[in-house]
Amino acid sequence: MIAVLIGGRRYESSDPALFTAAYRAGEQAARTGEDTDAYIRALYAQGEHAAIAGYLHGLAAAARQQLTEHPVDCPCHACVADRRALTRHLHRVWRRAAA
Repeated sequence: MIAVLIGGRRYESSDPALFTAAYRAGEQAARTGEDTDAYIRALYAQGEHAAIAGYLHGLAAAARQQLTEHPVDCPCHACVADRRALTRHLHRVWRRAAA
């Protein structure tokens, strides 16, 4: 396995050139809304496992870029639940440390 750095993230692949090319194709496919299932099936049929991994990581990277960032005091349900869970976790850690 050889380490590949793309966009500040580290990946390991047996074929870095194929992984990188498929990663870029996955990013592009996510932005343009292409049919990803057919492409993955074709890669799988060819036995190109490094390309499949790169393609899926590229799709995930493009999806992460499309997510909106919520401000610290965001009132949406998910953010409020995350803040409450974090507060409860910190309180449990503090109680264990104080004991």
